[in-house]
Amino acid sequence: MSIIISILLIVGVIVALIGTIGCFRFDNFLARTHAASVVDTFATLLIILGLMLHYGFSLFSLKLLLILVFLYITGSTAIHALTQAFLKHSKTNGEVK
Repeated sequence: MSIIISILLIVGVIVALIGTIGCFRFDNFLARTHAASVVDTFATLLIILGLMLHYGFSLFSLKLLLILVFLYITGSTAIHALTQAFLKHSKTNGEVK
Protein backbone atom coordinates (compact mmCIF):
# COMPACT_ATOMS: atom_id res chain seq x y z
CA MET A 1 0.00 0.00 0.00
CA SER A 2 2.84 2.39 0.71
CA ILE A 3 4.12 1.92 -2.85
CA ILE A 4 0.80 3.13 -4.25
CA ILE A 5 0.83 6.10 -1.88
CA SER A 6 4.39 6.97 -2.85
CA ILE A 7 3.58 6.72 -6.54
CA LEU A 8 0.54 8.99 -6.17
CA LEU A 9 2.50 11.61 -4.24
CA ILE A 10 5.50 11.53 -6.58
CA VAL A 11 3.37 11.67 -9.73
CA GLY A 12 1.35 14.52 -8.20
CA VAL A 13 4.48 16.52 -7.51
CA ILE A 14 5.88 15.81 -10.99
CA VAL A 15 2.61 16.90 -12.61
CA ALA A 16 2.66 20.12 -10.56
CA LEU A 17 6.23 20.81 -11.67
CA ILE A 18 5.34 20.21 -15.32
CA GLY A 19 2.44 22.64 -14.96
CA THR A 20 4.73 25.24 -13.46
CA ILE A 21 7.14 24.86 -16.35
CA GLY A 22 4.19 25.13 -18.75
CA CYS A 23 3.16 28.43 -17.20
CA PHE A 24 6.57 29.85 -18.07
CA ARG A 25 6.87 28.26 -21.51
CA PHE A 26 3.52 29.26 -23.04
CA ASP A 27 3.44 32.61 -24.78
CA ASN A 28 -0.07 33.88 -24.15
CA PHE A 29 -2.27 34.44 -21.14
CA LEU A 30 -5.02 32.01 -22.07
CA ALA A 31 -2.64 29.12 -22.62
CA ARG A 32 -0.97 29.86 -19.30
CA THR A 33 -4.24 29.88 -17.39
CA HIS A 34 -5.29 26.67 -19.10
CA ALA A 35 -2.04 24.96 -18.15
CA ALA A 36 -2.27 26.21 -14.60
CA SER A 37 -5.89 25.18 -14.05
CA VAL A 38 -5.83 21.73 -15.63
CA VAL A 39 -2.52 20.65 -14.15
CA ASP A 40 -3.30 22.17 -10.76
CA THR A 41 -6.54 20.23 -10.37
CA PHE A 42 -4.97 16.93 -11.45
CA ALA A 43 -1.89 17.36 -9.23
CA THR A 44 -4.10 18.30 -6.29
CA LEU A 45 -6.24 15.23 -6.86
CA LEU A 46 -3.22 12.91 -6.90
CA ILE A 47 -1.58 14.43 -3.82
CA ILE A 48 -4.73 14.54 -1.70
CA LEU A 49 -5.71 11.02 -2.80
CA GLY A 50 -2.27 9.80 -1.73
CA LEU A 51 -2.64 11.50 1.63
CA MET A 52 -6.11 10.07 2.13
CA LEU A 53 -4.82 6.57 1.46
CA HIS A 54 -1.94 7.15 3.84
CA TYR A 55 -4.16 8.19 6.75
CA GLY A 56 -6.91 5.65 6.05
CA PHE A 57 -10.54 6.20 6.91
CA SER A 58 -10.44 8.91 9.57
CA LEU A 59 -11.59 12.42 10.34
CA PHE A 60 -8.43 13.75 8.72
CA SER A 61 -9.32 12.00 5.44
CA LEU A 62 -12.76 13.56 5.54
CA LYS A 63 -11.15 16.98 5.99
CA LEU A 64 -8.87 16.28 3.03
CA LEU A 65 -11.88 15.32 0.93
CA LEU A 66 -13.64 18.56 1.87
CA ILE A 67 -10.51 20.52 0.97
CA LEU A 68 -10.40 18.75 -2.40
CA VAL A 69 -14.03 19.59 -3.14
CA PHE A 70 -13.48 23.21 -2.08
CA LEU A 71 -10.38 23.53 -4.28
CA TYR A 72 -12.16 22.05 -7.28
CA ILE A 73 -15.08 24.46 -6.96
CA THR A 74 -13.08 27.60 -6.23
CA GLY A 75 -10.22 26.85 -8.62
CA SER A 76 -12.46 26.34 -11.62
CA THR A 77 -14.55 29.38 -10.74
CA ALA A 78 -11.51 31.60 -10.24
CA ILE A 79 -9.88 30.60 -13.53
CA HIS A 80 -13.16 31.09 -15.39
CA ALA A 81 -13.68 34.55 -13.88
CA LEU A 82 -10.08 35.54 -14.57
CA THR A 83 -10.28 34.42 -18.20
CA GLN A 84 -13.62 36.15 -18.77
CA ALA A 85 -12.29 39.40 -17.32
CA PHE A 86 -9.23 39.16 -19.54
CA LEU A 87 -11.29 38.55 -22.67
CA LYS A 88 -13.68 41.37 -21.83
CA HIS A 89 -10.99 43.98 -21.23
CA SER A 90 -8.26 42.82 -23.60
CA LYS A 91 -7.46 44.50 -26.88
CA THR A 92 -5.39 41.52 -28.03
CA ASN A 93 -6.45 37.92 -28.42
CA GLY A 94 -4.48 36.58 -25.48
CA GLU A 95 -1.07 37.63 -26.75
CA VAL A 96 1.38 38.98 -24.19
CA LYS A 97 3.49 41.88 -25.40
